[in-house]
Amino acid sequence: MMMVMIGAALAAGTVFIAWISKWSRYACRIFDGLAVAASFLFFVTAADAVAGTLVHDTVFVTEVHRVFKNPAFLLSGAYLGPYALARIAMLPVHLFGPK
Repeated sequence: MMMVMIGAALAAGTVFIAWISKWSRYACRIFDGLAVAASFLFFVTAADAVAGTLVHDTVFVTEVHRVFKNPAFLLSGAYLGPYALARIAMLPVHLFGPK
């Protein structure tokens, strides 16, 4: 049941971002800017976990839980999923739609 709810939320977020982006160039740029910030947070958080693992010589399996509990990692990953799917879904519109 949880997978269905996650899938539905992902689909709804994707449709929302794609639809708003199609109608508003300004909103599209805001979504893009948020994606840049989310990507930065996502990768800095992941890199911090890797660096911490190497510095402390710990097993990564124990460190991965620290990453999954980090709100910046969770929020940025939650945004990047629908954003990336929306951008991919919009490719045919941009490539083959009216010019």
